[in-house]
Amino acid sequence: MQEWLSHIPTLELEEPLWLALLPVLLLAFFYVRWRQKKGNSPVMLFPGLEKLRDAGFEAGLFVRTLPRWLRWASLVVMVIALAGPHLLYRQTEAEAKGIDIMLALDISESMMQKDFSGESRLDAAKDVARKFVLRRTNDRIGLVVFRGKGYTQCPLTLDHEVLAMLLDRVSPRVIQDDGTAIGTAILIALNRLRVSDSAQKVIILVTDGENNTGEVWPSTAAELAVHNGVRIYTVNAAKPVAGDTAQVHRVTDDETLRAIARMTGGGYYRVEDPGAMQKTIAAIDQLEKKRYSGHLLERRSSLFFQLVFSALALLILDVLLSNTRLLRIP
Repeated sequence: MQEWLSHIPTLELEEPLWLALLPVLLLAFFYVRWRQKKGNSPVMLFPGLEKLRDAGFEAGLFVRTLPRWLRWASLVVMVIALAGPHLLYRQTEAEAKGIDIMLALDISESMMQKDFSGESRLDAAKDVARKFVLRRTNDRIGLVVFRGKGYTQCPLTLDHEVLAMLLDRVSPRVIQDDGTAIGTAILIALNRLRVSDSAQKVIILVTDGENNTGEVWPSTAAELAVHNGVRIYTVNAAKPVAGDTAQVHRVTDDETLRAIARMTGGGYYRVEDPGAMQKTIAAIDQLEKKRYSGHLLERRSSLFFQLVFSALALLILDVLLSNTRLLRIP
């Protein structure tokens, strides 16, 4: 909630002394009302006025007073416009410019196991990744999928709707080679980030297996990531087997995933259900925002012309109604 409130723009005035006219307008309003009640305003009297009222020709209170309120409202809006209001947006440098993120998603057959509350590991990862992508509006995000081999499903892009659509279409059938080539996936993601001129580059690796194929070892790929200033967050989606620690180790290599994260300055996470997956990606999201808070950038958006046009519109509407549909007699 606090983070959401921090993104609300603040209203500032360049010439607040103009607001001193508002009490003057208020006094003028009451003075005019006082004169009208005393009957000092010139009117034209018609005989048989009571009969017209009885016949239903008298306008209601709202209709009778609408032109008056439009006139006074236009004056108030014009005074506020003279005060020079503008909206002030404050963003950190990272929030304004965004960071470059490559998602590396394991699509091996083991990721199809439906042990995430009846949902497959891959489907849970795709769902959480999709929400993450649509939330990071200022970041360029790309997607690498891998199993025995890997390839770029989507290069770095700001078109997050297209990336979300490609995430929905991810399937193990797009790669036929068996195995889990973690090192290869990291290398492909690094190649995509290498052309980036951003100083803030991240890889989020989601897998449930250990590296057992590919020409590049994960440790070698991690060293290249360190050299290029890329942080790697590793997310282990393997489901532990109760009472069989050895089996867990054979299914997934915790030590390697932890080492990758430690070497590159990222983080290691183990998830066992969709809720944990969601919390993990949210934690990475917040960590990246805090890590690169940077200098505050301010952007001002003037409201002068919008308010002037609004005041003119109210005044024109008052003139039109007062001389046509709401012509006042007396």
